[in-house]
Amino acid sequence: MTGIRCGMVVRGIATLAVILHELQLLRLRTESLLARILPGNSGRIRVLATACWSFPIYSQTFVYQELTDLIRNRFRVRFIYCREDTRSNLPGQFLPLWRSRRRAIMTDEVCQRAYRYFQQRYPETVGQLVADICSASGMGELELRRHHHFRQAFVFSQLAAAYGPDYLHSYFFYEGTLFAYVASMLLGIPRGVSCYADHMLQDYALKLVPLHLEQCRLVVATSERIKGELVALAPGTHHGKFVVKPNAINGSSFPPVAPYDDPATGDPFRLVCVNRIEPKKGLVYLVEALGILRGATPCPKLQIIGGADNDPGSRAYGDLLRQRIDELGLNDTVVLAGIQTETAIKKIFSQSHIYVAPFVETEYGDKDGIPTSLLEAMASGLPVVATNAGSIGEVMEDGVHGIIVGQRDAAALAAALASLMANPEQRARFGNNGAKRIRERFVVSVSEEAYRSRIRRLVDGGAPNPGNSESGNLRHE
Repeated sequence: MTGIRCGMVVRGIATLAVILHELQLLRLRTESLLARILPGNSGRIRVLATACWSFPIYSQTFVYQELTDLIRNRFRVRFIYCREDTRSNLPGQFLPLWRSRRRAIMTDEVCQRAYRYFQQRYPETVGQLVADICSASGMGELELRRHHHFRQAFVFSQLAAAYGPDYLHSYFFYEGTLFAYVASMLLGIPRGVSCYADHMLQDYALKLVPLHLEQCRLVVATSERIKGELVALAPGTHHGKFVVKPNAINGSSFPPVAPYDDPATGDPFRLVCVNRIEPKKGLVYLVEALGILRGATPCPKLQIIGGADNDPGSRAYGDLLRQRIDELGLNDTVVLAGIQTETAIKKIFSQSHIYVAPFVETEYGDKDGIPTSLLEAMASGLPVVATNAGSIGEVMEDGVHGIIVGQRDAAALAAALASLMANPEQRARFGNNGAKRIRERFVVSVSEEAYRSRIRRLVDGGAPNPGNSESGNLRHE
């Protein structure tokens, strides 16, 4: 009897998931209909976007900034996610995106039904999708058809068909972009992708970077370096589909507040960095630099704001960081402050003297693009000590906005910090130059218009050569 009861419970959960999925489809269809008939909606572009499995993720500020800006400029955005994390991971300025979120139900039963729906109606297109993905990934047909992300892509496609967007957009080259690819090919909806950092080709079996670059109608690279890497991965990609759009912030949210005077006698210089705790952030080298500076009177204090992701690599790096702090006797010098709210970060910036970005490029190819936290710190007027990793050199110039040193060089980090601590005039000059630089190029009002204009052109039919993205069976179902 226990087995029978368990079976009934499982079937009941599966049925509930199907009902919830159908209700979500009905909601999106209703929203799409209302968007067409209500006054004031004429000409408003409908966008369906997705990024990662979970939402919100505190480190993905640039994603939420980009989409919120679309909403505020009268684009009708719906953001698809699968698992909801804590609301506190989303800064208050992105509340419009929170209201625009719609959850995808990705249970096995829902995925199987969605897959059968498209397989029965468009077997040739599904077959072509399988062939193209297998060719690009090296995966066998049976393995692909059973892959959970491939099946889930058809649930996303049903959501897209229900909302009937004019445009699809995704971020990074993981499952969300696979979902958008499948939906675009099935429904004939143009799509784009935003690429934040480098592209480690071996960390996900269905990454398919060259295929995505070929099929996307718009590729947003957040730095010139990233564009160059993408072109190298797919040399035949039509260059007209690229937009180089650096990360941007709301400048009014981070007014210049940094102190440039020396601290009071006996008080330490206060250093700060804001980032996840993971290998590419180079935090161990920064801690070792503090060890070198321990003889200073008084020793500077460092706050590391951010936490480790819930994956083995990040957790192991967090353990290594804490171990190194203990070994160097820096427990009273280095504070691991964890994840903080935007309000708390602004307060910490106003009390800090120097921002540090000790990032590195890992042996696996992982590296940062343009870190949002660096933009926020510079906008706040903080002078910066950074490494030459990723795209940092596209934001700041050595000797103008701060000091840039080589990667994995604790001695060079220590020397740069000591130099800045000894020179209040230099701190003030770097801080003022940095605040001006951010407001000239890296604020939303400056950077986002090119992105919005390209989407409008694409929807109006003025985009560059689309590759094979004209395939598809239905426009808006």
